[in-house]
Amino acid sequence: MLAASDEAGRLAALRQLSLLDTAPSDEFDRITLLAARCLAAPMAMITLIDQDRQWVKSRHGLDLTETPRAASFCDHTIRGDEGLVIADASEDPRFRGNPLVDGAPHIRFYAGAPLITRDRYAIGAICVLDQKPRTITAAERHTLEILAAQVMVLIELRHSSGRLHPTSRLPNAIQFDEDLADLTRRQRGQSRLFVMLDIADPDHLPTHINLLGPRWERDLPAAMIRGIRAAFGEDFPIYHPLSLRFGFLLDPSVTTGWQEKLDQMAAHLRRPINETLPVALFPSIGVVPFRLGDFMDKALLQRGVLAAHEARAVGRVLTTARGQSATDDWHDAHMLLGELRRALDVPGQLTLAFQPRLDFRSGACRAVEALIRWNHPTLGPVSPGEFIPLVENTALMTDLTYWVMDAAMRQIAEFHEQGLSLRVSINVSAGDLQNSDIVGRITALLRRYRLPADAIELEFTESSLLPNRTVVHQQLRAIRDLGVEIAIDDFGTGYSNLAYLKSMPATVVKLDQSFIRVLATSARDRAIVKAAILMAHELGYRVVAEGVETAEICAMVAGWSCDEGQGYHIGRPMDAETLALWLADRELPPVAVSLP
Repeated sequence: MLAASDEAGRLAALRQLSLLDTAPSDEFDRITLLAARCLAAPMAMITLIDQDRQWVKSRHGLDLTETPRAASFCDHTIRGDEGLVIADASEDPRFRGNPLVDGAPHIRFYAGAPLITRDRYAIGAICVLDQKPRTITAAERHTLEILAAQVMVLIELRHSSGRLHPTSRLPNAIQFDEDLADLTRRQRGQSRLFVMLDIADPDHLPTHINLLGPRWERDLPAAMIRGIRAAFGEDFPIYHPLSLRFGFLLDPSVTTGWQEKLDQMAAHLRRPINETLPVALFPSIGVVPFRLGDFMDKALLQRGVLAAHEARAVGRVLTTARGQSATDDWHDAHMLLGELRRALDVPGQLTLAFQPRLDFRSGACRAVEALIRWNHPTLGPVSPGEFIPLVENTALMTDLTYWVMDAAMRQIAEFHEQGLSLRVSINVSAGDLQNSDIVGRITALLRRYRLPADAIELEFTESSLLPNRTVVHQQLRAIRDLGVEIAIDDFGTGYSNLAYLKSMPATVVKLDQSFIRVLATSARDRAIVKAAILMAHELGYRVVAEGVETAEICAMVAGWSCDEGQGYHIGRPMDAETLALWLADRELPPVAVSLP
């Protein structure tokens, strides 16, 4: 039996599912379309019955988004276990005068089955409708009940499969991404506002935690939700995508006076959380205006985090401009550098990936390149292309390079213990090569991990040679004297001075991928690469071709006596565990060597 008399419990069960006012979804739309086709009906809906309204989650053949509950056919459906069939609504005394019958969409026929939760609460219905009187068979009625059960399976899966934050039970980042994608598919180009709230000033948070004790994870989010609802009402979802950050979307064409409401919300949040403790929130509130389609994946969340971060710095609700100004760029750079500095001290954010290099003569992998990866807890994965250029000209670059050296040598030492004899190649910058401490650090790390010097290789670009050439040359000579291999990266794209190059204490040149990737279509680049390999060999260098992404190119460079290759055809960057499996189980890409 349904828990029909417990309306408060039914509404609580409905709200706990966090489905009201969410964006349309292809998953639900497919079931709605199936219902219409199975019962040969021109219209179908999936509805949820709120306190005073019927809200339409999915529809086919009509434009309703919500109706007053008093006009809802589905409100009658949820009052019984077996659903409801109305052959002709104009003849039914319950629906005479109903605006959906007398006006558009002029409903005559209705058949609905209730959506019933595990606790036996009917939260809505799936229904089919027609503009002419008709009836359905017992088999069709059974089909509708099966589809209703399928809708509830989908609802329960969405609710239980990692889409809710564990403490607030609000939709999390996964659900936000999905809802944003669904909304974008249907309303691309329309304006929206993304509001991000950072729950508390870091300086005040320890006080909150001490005063509230174990309740802080429950009471702080509850206070945040009350503040948002007090200003904006109940009719839109609030997301809890990050541990202490909340967000929601507004349609500025519908939500008039949103600036004043944000100020009202901020004032409400500064009130004491409860009557017994004088604890108040000091949230920062950032607003990102955008058009649906401007942002993909986690980019909008990242922009919201930045807006909230800047809002705390200026001490007011901050609305960012569409796009980015030079000031925005400066704030982003400053924030990223600060976060990276913290990441160096917090285990888990920074990791290494390793991309293998193939020795063309032996077919063995004898070296790998260490590539840094940064997975920020709130910004998500941050590309090296974003943060390395920012760091290169700061003192932080030395600390970052040392972190990479330490992590790379530790991993190579583990590989050696497993019987995997590999060399790891580590990228260094111009600033690193001018640091008087680099030789000492390398020596100390080699000693710490009991590695032979030739277990590592340092890569530097030709542009690194430009500043303080004398100092750089001396440093490279001292590093080479340790027995460490030295590689010139991106060879051919810098400012090659052959007279200077022949005196460099390097052992390897890596041909830039911009030459290698086009070899199949560019005779000019084929001539350049052949000549570069020949010249490098004459100068005593070992040659590595970067950007080997096809079997054809792999065969070309191997046939021209290139020593090694690196690229997606050989192996993508991978973590240490995956690399070990790749080394043990891989099938080497075939290299058809032909004489030039």
